[in-house]
Amino acid sequence: MREMISLFSGLGGLDVGLEEAGWRCLHASDIDPRAVESLKANQGFKLSEGVKFLEHAQVEQADVCALNGKALLDQLGRRRGDVELLAGGPPCQSWSSAGHQLGFSDPRGMLINEYLRLAGELDCRYILFENVRGLVTARGADGVPGSALAHLRDRLLDLGYHTSVELLNAADFGVPQRRVRIVVLGYRDGDAPIRPAPTHSKERALGTRSWQTMDEALCKLAACRDDEVIRPSGKLAAELASIQPGSGVKSPGKKESTRPGGHWGYKQGAFVADLARPARTVTANAQQDWIRDPKLGLRRLTPRECATLQTFPDGWIVKGNRADSYRLVGNAVPPRLARAVGEALLLGTCQQSVAEELCAKTLAPLPDKLRQAIEYTMREERRNGASRKAAPVRRVQRVTA
Repeated sequence: MREMISLFSGLGGLDVGLEEAGWRCLHASDIDPRAVESLKANQGFKLSEGVKFLEHAQVEQADVCALNGKALLDQLGRRRGDVELLAGGPPCQSWSSAGHQLGFSDPRGMLINEYLRLAGELDCRYILFENVRGLVTARGADGVPGSALAHLRDRLLDLGYHTSVELLNAADFGVPQRRVRIVVLGYRDGDAPIRPAPTHSKERALGTRSWQTMDEALCKLAACRDDEVIRPSGKLAAELASIQPGSGVKSPGKKESTRPGGHWGYKQGAFVADLARPARTVTANAQQDWIRDPKLGLRRLTPRECATLQTFPDGWIVKGNRADSYRLVGNAVPPRLARAVGEALLLGTCQQSVAEELCAKTLAPLPDKLRQAIEYTMREERRNGASRKAAPVRRVQRVTA
C-alpha cells in the first residue's frame, strides 16, 4: 500500500475515495471539532473488501498552522520523503462564488501557504490540492485575475514540483451532481500524472455511461419521515410552486460579485431541482435547494440526501446538528471523484521528463480552457471599467457593517 497524509480532512470524502483507490492514510486532521468527531465515528467503516476507513490513521483535531512536518513524521515513524502523497483542500469559501470571494484577504485564503509549508517539510512525491473552480480566476495579492493560482504553482515549483491543473466535473465520474472542481497535482521530475478518464458523460459519449440523475441516486434511500421534512412557507412557497423543476427564484438588487466586471445583476435564490438530471452543486448551506417529492410535496433536501448526492457510503455518520451536517457534507470532496483521481495516480506515470522546465524555473502553460477563463475575466473588467481588485475590502466593510 502506498501511503498518504490528509490535511483539511473534513468529513473524509477525499480520504474515502483515495483509500478505495488503494492509498493508505496515516494521518487525517481538521480544525473543526465536528469534522474530527465524524472522522473518528467512521474510523473502521468497511469501504470495500479488505479496506476499512482510516484503519491505519492517526486522527486528530489540529490547526494546520500549528502542525510541524518533522514532528508529524516522527509521530508516524517515518522520515522526510517516505510518505508518497500529501492530499487536501484548504477551505474553499475564500475563493467560492457561493461565498464572498475574499481570497487572500480572508485568513482562510492564507491557509494555502500553510499547506505549501507542510508540503516542503514532508517532501512527499505527490501533492494533491482540490478546490473550487473560482480559484482559476481568483486574484492574488496583486489583484490580477489568475494570480492566486499562479502563486500556488510558483511555490510548488520552488519546492521542486511541476504542476498538472485540471477542471473536473464530478458528474463525469458517476457522481449525481454537476460539481466542477479544480484539481492541482504537484509531482516530481518524470512523474507526470495520467488524467482521470471520465466514466460518464452528458451525451453518453463512446465508452461512457449517461450522467447519473438525482432520481436514480435518491430512489435507493428509505423514504423520509414527515418529521424530517422542511417545507417552504409564505411568499417563498407561492414562488416555488409556480416554477418548473430545474429553475429558481432570483433575488433582485444583489451585486453579482461572481461576474468578472463586478456589475449589478441578480443572484440565484431558492432552486427547485430537476430530478431527471444530476443535482447542481451541493453546498454547505442547502437552504436554497428544494425538490418536488411525489409523496411529501415541495420540500428541502435532507442532509442524508445531500450525502448520497456526494456519493458518501450508506450509513456514513455525520456528527453535530442539522446545520453541521449540511456544512460538512457540502464542503466535502465527492468520494467517487476522489477515487478516480487516486486511481489515475496509481496507474502509472507518463514517460516524459520535465527536467528542463524545473531547471529553468518556468511553468508549463495552463490548459487552454483555464487560460481562456482568465483572459475572459480580464476582458470583462476592462469592458466594464470596474476592477474587483478592491472588491474584497468593500465586501468586508459590508459584512462587518
